[in-house]
Amino acid sequence: MNSGDKKAIAIIAAVAIAFVVIVGGAVAILTRDQWSEDGNNNNNTDDLYLQLAVGDRLVRVEPTRMCDVYLKNCEPKNVADIHVQQVPVPVSESVMLSVSKNIAKEPWNLVVQYLTPWGLDGTSQPMRSNTTYTTVLHSTPERILVNIEVQLPSVVAVQGDDNGLFARGFLAADTAPQGVDLPTSALG
Repeated sequence: MNSGDKKAIAIIAAVAIAFVVIVGGAVAILTRDQWSEDGNNNNNTDDLYLQLAVGDRLVRVEPTRMCDVYLKNCEPKNVADIHVQQVPVPVSESVMLSVSKNIAKEPWNLVVQYLTPWGLDGTSQPMRSNTTYTTVLHSTPERILVNIEVQLPSVVAVQGDDNGLFARGFLAADTAPQGVDLPTSALG
């Protein structure tokens, strides 16, 4: 091999190495937020979920509706296309609700609705970031658990309301036991 052949092989090898480094670096930069813990990928709903344990059943609840933090892009786009997952909780049983790490790392709101002899009764409990991952909710004959909703805040303030922000999305489960008729007002 003469010196010209050696130079050609060295140039080809250098170009191949540069190509691999450039393509590999571009792929790493473009996919960095997809998997990294410190990524700022706030629109990825794959890591937003609830786990509901009822008796021997474990049910994963995906986002019912989710928007970006500015409420511009929502999925589903049309509110009429929202589907609430059915997870019946029998009377006198409890449900263990666990939120995913990507929900718990930010503030969130737990909304629970019960059917009582006097009608529907709802409670709302704000949760601070990194403090609550799991809670237990009970369904009794006097307070039948009918709905669970976890709300995630946006950065859009509620006009004229001192309570805070619009929810950018929520994860909901209809927990009414089979055979329980809800008042018409609960359906709307």
